[in-house]
Amino acid sequence: MAKKNKEEELSAEVTQGILGGSNYLQRVWLYALLGILLPLLAGFAFLLVVRDSSLQEQQVTRAARSLAVQQAAQIQQQLIQFQARLQAASNAPLALSAIASGREEDLALVEKAMLDYFPGVATLRLIALGELGTAAIEASDVGLRNHIELDLVRRTSEGESVTPESYQFEGRWMTSLARSVQHPRQPDRRAVILATLDNTVFAESLAAIGAELGRSSLFQTFDGGGFNNTSEIAATGNGAAQAFAADADLNNGSWRVQFTPSAQMLSLYQVSSTPLLVVMAVLLIAAVAAMLVLLLALQRKLRDEVEQVLAGAERKASYTLSLPALLPLARQLRRLTLQQASQLGPRGAARPADGAAPAAAPQGGSAEPAAQAAAPAAAPPAVPDHIFRAYDIRGIVEQELTDTLVTRIGKALGTLAGEQQQQAILVASDGRTSSPAIKNTLVKALLDSGRDVVDIGLVPTPVLYYATQTLDIRSGVVVTASHNPADYNGFKITIDGKPLAGSALQDLKERMVAGKFSSGSGRLAKQDVKANYVDAVLGDIAISNPLKIVVDAGNGAAGELAPEVLESLGCEVLKLHCDIDGSFPNHHPDPSVDENLDELQASVVHSGADFGVAYDGDGDRLTVVTAEGNIVRNDTLLMLFAQDVVSRNPGADVVFDVKCSRHLTQLVSKHGGRPILWKTGHAFMREKVAETGALLGGEFSGHIYFGERWYGFDDAIYTTARLAELMSSTGMDLSTLLSEYPETANTPEIRIPVAESDKFEVTRRLAEAGDFSPGKVTNIDGVRVDYNDGWGLLRASNTTPALIARFEANDVDALERIKEQFRAQLKQAAPDLEPGF
Repeated sequence: MAKKNKEEELSAEVTQGILGGSNYLQRVWLYALLGILLPLLAGFAFLLVVRDSSLQEQQVTRAARSLAVQQAAQIQQQLIQFQARLQAASNAPLALSAIASGREEDLALVEKAMLDYFPGVATLRLIALGELGTAAIEASDVGLRNHIELDLVRRTSEGESVTPESYQFEGRWMTSLARSVQHPRQPDRRAVILATLDNTVFAESLAAIGAELGRSSLFQTFDGGGFNNTSEIAATGNGAAQAFAADADLNNGSWRVQFTPSAQMLSLYQVSSTPLLVVMAVLLIAAVAAMLVLLLALQRKLRDEVEQVLAGAERKASYTLSLPALLPLARQLRRLTLQQASQLGPRGAARPADGAAPAAAPQGGSAEPAAQAAAPAAAPPAVPDHIFRAYDIRGIVEQELTDTLVTRIGKALGTLAGEQQQQAILVASDGRTSSPAIKNTLVKALLDSGRDVVDIGLVPTPVLYYATQTLDIRSGVVVTASHNPADYNGFKITIDGKPLAGSALQDLKERMVAGKFSSGSGRLAKQDVKANYVDAVLGDIAISNPLKIVVDAGNGAAGELAPEVLESLGCEVLKLHCDIDGSFPNHHPDPSVDENLDELQASVVHSGADFGVAYDGDGDRLTVVTAEGNIVRNDTLLMLFAQDVVSRNPGADVVFDVKCSRHLTQLVSKHGGRPILWKTGHAFMREKVAETGALLGGEFSGHIYFGERWYGFDDAIYTTARLAELMSSTGMDLSTLLSEYPETANTPEIRIPVAESDKFEVTRRLAEAGDFSPGKVTNIDGVRVDYNDGWGLLRASNTTPALIARFEANDVDALERIKEQFRAQLKQAAPDLEPGF
């Protein structure tokens, strides 16, 4: 009987045509899991195979390059020290006396004495020259080894500046150096000192880093006769990884050091796969667990929804399904179930469902309109003219820079970018407390204008500039007020790789006022470019001797990135106010004001650092302090960079602003460059650097623009790295490097408070009516007057309600005379204004 009932139930199921098949959800779950796990495993396999070797290669290459540069600098310093000692010995009274006598026994005595003075020298010859110079000298006559030494003696006696030359002699490599000596009181008495070193002294220097790290080789190359002759003249250690060999040239033009890592050094940089395998295992377990939870949750949800559909089929009460695919089934099931029990009302109208509120009856025989008539459009908000400055936008938050105004700026900017075929815009911000909210409002306005936005987060302004130069997106805006007080904020804007300034910025304001904006729905994405920026700086800068540097970020946006870059270069960094705090609790973020540098100066002296650096609020300006705690004016710092850049690039343009020293003009010209005086302002300077193709630009306020090896925008972090590289490569402290530049009587920037609406009018009256004879007046930016013994400047600040004055002269008296003339003329142009200088 039981068997019969079971057969009847099975027959009924088949008759109804409903059979249970395999679990489709489980199959979908399995396919989805495989779809996740296979790419994940493939990605990790790729990282294990490619990433580890690539990372090791980068690390080894960087380390080999650093060691090669370090060894080249050591050999170079060794040669410089030996030549200095050779020069001192040649001017000794004993040597000059022997040259005056010309007797062989005197010369031999001096040779022996000098040889004792040079314990590292193999041989030393003092060769007297007669009236015929070296014409009658043969190698055998004066004990010379070969024609190379003879050629060195001849060229030296003829006044030519010769470099050391190496050669093989009796199976050994040796190096000869020659120096000409002339008796100060008997010009016809001359001689040549020829010193010869055994190249083992260079091998010993090369071995200082440890032979176990790799092979260090010193090569000499002579280019002549249509071919290069390269010889290894000193070496130490063993190197197995030739693919990672790195070279570094010496200054003599024919020598270079090559470092080839050993297998032991490669093992030091072996990248462990364990962390990657651990991460992979964790991700695999998490993926399987997540998918299992999803499967169970979906099955439970589907079961609950089906039970709700079945229960609701006989009820007219409303219910909600969270699986939309079940809606047609639920409606059809209810329709069939309630077909006989449905209650119909008047023709054309259905009775309200149980519990539903009846529709509101029309009043007055007609339906109420769906919406009230639109109110007349409100007049656009007033735009404070002064927040649109010469090269950026800055105003007081909530008083001048309101949400409404920011929205209109964003829409106007998005419209302008669209007209210039710039679909996407990069957006960044500094660390001010108001910046996140302003950035959010700006981003929404840009999206509403139809532009795509890529948010790169809180970064120094130079990182945004870097992104516009290296990504496919060439337009960007950073929310910042630079060095202004904490209650200010604003925007620095770049469109198609160029700063938005001057008339273009005024055009943006007119678009705002007109209110004619494009519309659309842009897309928002986020991208971190800080790592790319750090890698770019590290790839450009080489520091052989790491320095100790004090960094005062003034709680600004450079507080995290600047120390990271310098530490990655191998420098020791002492951090001062590097936590980002938009209220600037320690001091104003303006390094051009001396009072803001007090802590930095004290910290540099106390810690024994090589130098200190202070940044402004958004990291595009700096001021440097020497190891002695002295402030370096930025036009003096620019002299150091200009001499370095122009010496390698004769004829290069160097652009600087009207606040810089006239000695900068003279220095650039002296070293073969072309000095260009230009307006103050980061946007104006960037445009001029790009227009002229200048390899260097700078402002007295601390904006430095490197076109050589960098992108031509103002970048205080990169400038710090270039200074560290220059100090490291020369082995000289900053004060010594700057000591060759003229010392003058000068002032820092002098700020004279004045109403925002009056500052340009004062400078206009001064330029038109001021009498500055006998000086030469330049009006490209305010009034600059150059005299024979100094100069003075008065201009309107582009960023603050103030006039800016600066003076420089050969001495204090001349400085006071120039200041007095400016005071007198300013009194006539603005009688009520207190000069402040």
